[in-house]
Amino acid sequence: MPWGETEERLGLALPEDYKRLAATFGMGLFSEFLQILSVAPGGAFDLSTTWQSLGADAPAEGEDPLYAPYRIYRPGQVGLIPWGFSQTEGEYYWLADGGEPDKWPIVTRGRGYREWRQVDMSTSEFVYRVVADPQFKPFSIAALVPEPFFTRVPESTFRA
Repeated sequence: MPWGETEERLGLALPEDYKRLAATFGMGLFSEFLQILSVAPGGAFDLSTTWQSLGADAPAEGEDPLYAPYRIYRPGQVGLIPWGFSQTEGEYYWLADGGEPDKWPIVTRGRGYREWRQVDMSTSEFVYRVVADPQFKPFSIAALVPEPFFTRVPESTFRA
């Protein structure tokens, strides 16, 4: 996948683990539940397009009431970069701090845990545990979908 333009827009590199995950699976849903953003210029699930749209109305400084105590990432600042979402209003971000991307924590909120939660693990481990680890509460769907699966969806389906 051509990550160069996306990373150029962001002004930083994305986690290698995430890029491998997106390249391996492509566009689709994990267990009909979790969708990761990717490179799909003009598409509804393009990472840089989603990031730009979330930050378009954000205040230039201080807390953003929609994401407090965080804010959407802007180059040179600490902030949230979206990387995925779930079918139950789950939102998944990295807390980008300008440091090593593979060490950024994941920050999430969703139905059932409206307050922000931060976890320190790779994107692929988080995705795996959501779909396969029933002990990964409150994020896991493993009890509802005992056999994890991936459904590839044609990229044209995700066009805006």
